[in-house]
Amino acid sequence: MEFTPIKKRKRIYQTIIQQIQESIANQKILPGEKLPSERALAEMFGVSRTSVKEAVTVLESSGIITVRPGVGMFVNEAPRQELLQKFSEVVERRNSDFINLLELRQSIEGDAAYYAAKRMTQRQREKLTTIYNDLLEVERKGRIALDEDYAFHFCIVESSNNPIMVDVINLVADKIRKNVKESREHSTKDDVLNHRVMLEHKNIFTAIMEKKPEEARVAMWEHHQNIKERYIQRTEVGDEDETRGVSRIT
Repeated sequence: MEFTPIKKRKRIYQTIIQQIQESIANQKILPGEKLPSERALAEMFGVSRTSVKEAVTVLESSGIITVRPGVGMFVNEAPRQELLQKFSEVVERRNSDFINLLELRQSIEGDAAYYAAKRMTQRQREKLTTIYNDLLEVERKGRIALDEDYAFHFCIVESSNNPIMVDVINLVADKIRKNVKESREHSTKDDVLNHRVMLEHKNIFTAIMEKKPEEARVAMWEHHQNIKERYIQRTEVGDEDETRGVSRIT
């Protein structure tokens, strides 16, 4: 098998995933076939092993490969992969607006928070704590916490230890990041609103860390509900301003 060295430095792990998926789709890599080691893949792609590890994590959680410790990485049979591909195609075909995507996240992440509070490992608790502290620091400075916000929510989904939830979130990752950017750009301009968002994140984090599943679910659900209500209010104000502008012209 052959791979093309990656020159573009943005989202390297996604490019690795894309090339491997294309090789599988073109039958250059067959079901059951063993992939090269992480070190070998890093050399073939011309990237760091960290980027390869990120790609392997996503490929494994998506059901595309199976990692057997001490043995290697193997390509799985197609059923689950085909199902995820169909879902991905549906998402891409539809013009998913802010509210539709937010309600999808609200459903998945509410349950993810519930299961994270019940199932997360000690290592996942430590990871979420680090990410939350990074998010808190950026929020306190009044900066747009795009990466930190996304990382916080994704870490909670991972900590649910439900691979299907992780799969779905991965499939709409780019749309979610756009969603987060839009909401965060607005909240950072308002000190009161920024403080409110910080409190919502704190409620989610605290409930999960204190192993209170139902409180974690409610806190996450309310967080997304508040985002939705703020968005609707903001767009209504924008529509009113636009209407007043038209009336002044006419």
